[in-house]
Amino acid sequence: MPRLSFLIALLCVPLIVGCDGCRRDPTLDKDKDAEELPRDAFTTYSPDPFPSVGLLADGGVPAGRAIKPGHWISASVSIKSNLDDSRGELVCTANAQGIDFSTGDSMEGRNRFTAVPSSRPIVLPKGQLRRFDYRLLTPVTGGNAKKTYSLSGKFVPSGRAVPVNVPTMPFIAMQPEEYFFVVLTNRPERFAKLRKADWIKPYRDEFDFPIAGANYRVITASTKDLLPIADTMLDWTNTAVLVWDNVTDDVLTPDQRTAIADWIRFGGKLIVNGPDASDALGRSAFRDVLAFQPSGNIELDPQAGESLLKGWQVKTDRSTSKQIEILKSQSGRVAVDGPLAVGATLLENSGGLIAKRQVGRGSVTQTRFDVTSDWVVDWESFDSFFNNAILDRPHRRYSASEGQAEGGGMATRQYDAVTGSVTSDAAMNTQFRIATRDAKILTASPEKPTNAPENLSSSLTYQTDPFTRIDPSTGISGWTDSSDLVEACSQILRNESGIEIPKSSLVVRSLGYYLLILVPLNFIIFRLMGRLEYAWLAVPVIAIVGAIWVARSAQLDIGFARSQTEIAVLEMQPSYPRAHLTRIDAIYNSLSSTYRFDFKTIDGCASPMRNVLSQSDAGNPMFSTSYNEGPSLSGMAVGSNQVRMVHAEQIVDVGGGIRLDSSGKLVNGSPLEILDSYVIEKDAEGNIRVAVVGLVSPQSATTLRYLDWPEVNVSDELPMQTALLIRQLTLPSSIPSGSTRLVGRVSDAIDGMTITPKATQTLAQTIVLAHLKHAPLKPGQPDVNLKSDVSKRR
Repeated sequence: MPRLSFLIALLCVPLIVGCDGCRRDPTLDKDKDAEELPRDAFTTYSPDPFPSVGLLADGGVPAGRAIKPGHWISASVSIKSNLDDSRGELVCTANAQGIDFSTGDSMEGRNRFTAVPSSRPIVLPKGQLRRFDYRLLTPVTGGNAKKTYSLSGKFVPSGRAVPVNVPTMPFIAMQPEEYFFVVLTNRPERFAKLRKADWIKPYRDEFDFPIAGANYRVITASTKDLLPIADTMLDWTNTAVLVWDNVTDDVLTPDQRTAIADWIRFGGKLIVNGPDASDALGRSAFRDVLAFQPSGNIELDPQAGESLLKGWQVKTDRSTSKQIEILKSQSGRVAVDGPLAVGATLLENSGGLIAKRQVGRGSVTQTRFDVTSDWVVDWESFDSFFNNAILDRPHRRYSASEGQAEGGGMATRQYDAVTGSVTSDAAMNTQFRIATRDAKILTASPEKPTNAPENLSSSLTYQTDPFTRIDPSTGISGWTDSSDLVEACSQILRNESGIEIPKSSLVVRSLGYYLLILVPLNFIIFRLMGRLEYAWLAVPVIAIVGAIWVARSAQLDIGFARSQTEIAVLEMQPSYPRAHLTRIDAIYNSLSSTYRFDFKTIDGCASPMRNVLSQSDAGNPMFSTSYNEGPSLSGMAVGSNQVRMVHAEQIVDVGGGIRLDSSGKLVNGSPLEILDSYVIEKDAEGNIRVAVVGLVSPQSATTLRYLDWPEVNVSDELPMQTALLIRQLTLPSSIPSGSTRLVGRVSDAIDGMTITPKATQTLAQTIVLAHLKHAPLKPGQPDVNLKSDVSKRR
């Protein structure tokens, strides 16, 4: 026998050597591959984050581009294969760089959360320059730092060991209060004045320390190719304003249309500029958000234009008369014709030329005339008009401050005319909000804004929206694991996650059933059959079947236990079927496993949480996008007998909206069955009324009966401590005056994300926050004075 084994081994040596030779084929050897891959085999251009003005003629990125820290973004890389058709994987990352002013140390490696790499498959036909979009989360660094970001990547061709590096490009880190202001136009030169407007800059003077940033970064998106804007609302959180000028609706992809529609409902501001924009959007899917319902074009009424100029001029402006003469001197100016849309209102003192409409939390400002016309844009009050009438920002006053300007002279400083604040915050520049990121729910009562002192250091604490949490690094709506709602969900999961240990009654009952079947029942059956000797042969079968039954009863995967516990918050806007869903999932494993999270649509993103229950390595997670499927987070490791948390968000279509009808009834147009629900109304004076609804059935209309209760009385018997979240979302201190909301729960997880491997034990509860009415827009007014008034006195 030993001789036979030796002969077999000897015969196998050539096969082993041959297989090893195949495994180390020279064509796949790394060094050989590096030699055979010419440097000009691929042409790669620098990454371009969205929203973008587009690449330069040489494929480069314009200088001065910026990235908002802590926000999910879309970006693109352009690659061309010069030698042959190629396919492979594109892997991209974002890194923060900079110097901490307090210590002088580099900020490298001091991210508040780890930036997860992003990957996607790509195909390169020979000789074709192709643009590939991808998504990633930009990291956030702590400390007082002057930061830049770098986007880097590599293309890994299939069958090759050497990747092709994408040129690294540095980008400016945007300030917390700074947001993108996107203009869709084919005539960017007409909007050049917006880049120099005084409302672009913060209220504080440019000579103040820290170095002044900006309120907005104006981006004129290129419409020559695929529009460089994001395909999902989750990547629009860095954008506050969208101006639609003279482009047609077909410049957008279907996903981009949906993303903009979602973005408006959650607080985005859409400005529809004049006849061309109204005509384009009036024949598109955006018709239902317009403030005017365009029916054609007419000649602009000079009297209406004169009313607007006089109504919105700054008192010290002496150019208004001249602009009125320019307006009347030329006939044939075009304006939009059509009635006011339902729910829209005319801007006061605008001569009927400007209308506003609240759409969910967001708003649409539509003008009958072109705001870049000479009779408006050359007006000295134009910046005041655009800031207050178009953007709905606080009106300002200007004054001089001694010893600030270069050479010791006076510098002009702008103030909030109501509060006296010399700073602008993120809440002043964007109305976009996501409750699980921004809602301030743990305070006993909101502080009302007071007149802020005029020195910069003490006014940095000023905040225009006391119901919103503003992060010192990301501003509003940045990705966070430490917001009030996410922290509350995490705390619940710390108490609820893990494997459910079987009760002692299950053990006693199982043993009783086993002995009953094994002895008397087994004996009686074979005795009646006349084959009593077979009773002994049935014993092993009964034992195996009993073991399987006990394992299933104990919800154990035959010794390899997995548990998934989820708390989710579903935020809905009035009458809108698409909702924002935040999931916090705790994953437990008795043995170590690697998990994958897959989304059904493109509107999804996820990242491992840093405040986890175990401190083991999370593995090498990767966020991936593909051609036709939704994104996924893969490679997240959960160690043996440990729990790890994942933060996931997505936009889901729940099949119908929730609203209040004209008679005040609660109408649920969705298939959701909402339990333990309450409707809370807070009027303009701050008075609270509560309607205890209980069950809200699918496709139902419910008459509300309000009670003047100071707070909601929620039962502590609700599953998974959901009473805590319902109480917090119904606190009077968490609800702005003039708004109404529904708060309840769904006793299951909302479909849209799958986790692999599948857990044998799952617990899930979803809190529903349905906004039924938002606080109305505040009326604006012109600035107190002009900046030139102060300059002349100097």
